[in-house]
Amino acid sequence: MQMRSNPYHLPLQHLKDITDNFCDDRKLGSGGFGVVYKGVLQNGNMVAVKKLVMSTPKSQNQFENEGDLLMTLKHPNIVRLLGYCYETELIYVPYKDKFVFAQDTQHLLCLEYMPNGSLDNYISDAYVSSGLDWHTRYKVIEGIAFGLKYLHEEATVPIIHLDLKPPNILLDENFVPKITDFGLSRLFHQNQTIHTATYTGKFGYMALEYQLRGIITPMADIFSLGVIIMEVITGHRKYPYPDDIRKSSKDFIEREVQKWRIKLQEEPGYVSLEADCQQIEKCIQIGLICVNPEPTKRPTVKKIIDMLQGLESMEWYIRNEVTPPVAHV
Repeated sequence: MQMRSNPYHLPLQHLKDITDNFCDDRKLGSGGFGVVYKGVLQNGNMVAVKKLVMSTPKSQNQFENEGDLLMTLKHPNIVRLLGYCYETELIYVPYKDKFVFAQDTQHLLCLEYMPNGSLDNYISDAYVSSGLDWHTRYKVIEGIAFGLKYLHEEATVPIIHLDLKPPNILLDENFVPKITDFGLSRLFHQNQTIHTATYTGKFGYMALEYQLRGIITPMADIFSLGVIIMEVITGHRKYPYPDDIRKSSKDFIEREVQKWRIKLQEEPGYVSLEADCQQIEKCIQIGLICVNPEPTKRPTVKKIIDMLQGLESMEWYIRNEVTPPVAHV
C-alpha cells in the first residue's frame, strides 16, 4: 500500500492481509455499524481499517456519507482518509438444507492510525490518572476548535458534524486531536436551518433544539464543543456538571479553577501558575457560553478561537448566559 495524496480504491484481499483477516486481536474499537481494526503494512507502518458489519439501508447510507465527506476533507485536525473498498465477493452460506453461493458486499474505509486512541480514554475524575497536563489539554481544546472551524467555515461545502463527542476525537502520537466519524454529518449552506424528524447522537452532547425539535444548525456542534471543553478541564463524563452542582456558573468556575490550582502547585518548579489558572478559567467560561440553551447566544467557532487567543471579548456572552439545567445522561 502506497501513501498517496488522495484516497484511492484498495483491494479487499489487501485489507484482509494487513488486518490478519479482521481478527479480534487487531480490533481497535467498535460503534454504530462499524468495527475498526489495526492494519500493519509491510514497512511496519500502521493504519486503521473501518469495516461496516451491520448492513442495513440506514447503516450503508451513513457509511457512504462518511466516505464521501472524508474524500474532500484535508486538515491537520480532521482524520485523514487514505483509501476505501467497495467490493462484492461470492460466499457459501447455508440455505434451508443446503449451501448456496450468495453475494456479500464489503464496505471499508482505510484511515490514518491514531496511536493514542480516543479522547474519552483520557477523561477521568482523577486529574492525575489521565496523564494529561494542562498544556496538553489546552492543545486538545484548541485543536478541536480549529478542526470544527474548518468544517463550518473553510471546507468546500460547510459541514455540520452532529456527533461531536470524546469517542469521535482521536489523538495522534503527539496528542494532536483529529475529528472523526462523519456518518451523521450534514452539508449546509450559509444561514440555512435544517429540520429533521429523526435524530441520532449521544445524549448529553446533543443541543436541546436538535434533540427536542429536530433543528440543525452549526450551533448544534458548538453546544457539543462546549460540553467537551468542560469535560477536558473537569474530568467529568456527564454533561455538564457533577450532580451536586446546581448553583451559578461563577461558583462552578471558582471550584474547578481551585482544583487545578492545587494540582499545579504540587508540581515542583511550576512557573506559570497564575497564567495557566487564568487560561483554565477562560476555557471553562467559553465552555459554559457554548452550552447556552438559546442557540443564538452561542458564539461561532471563529469567535471561540478568537476568545481562546485573547482577540475576542466574552463579555456579551457572559451577560446573556443562562445556566443550563443538569442533564441526566
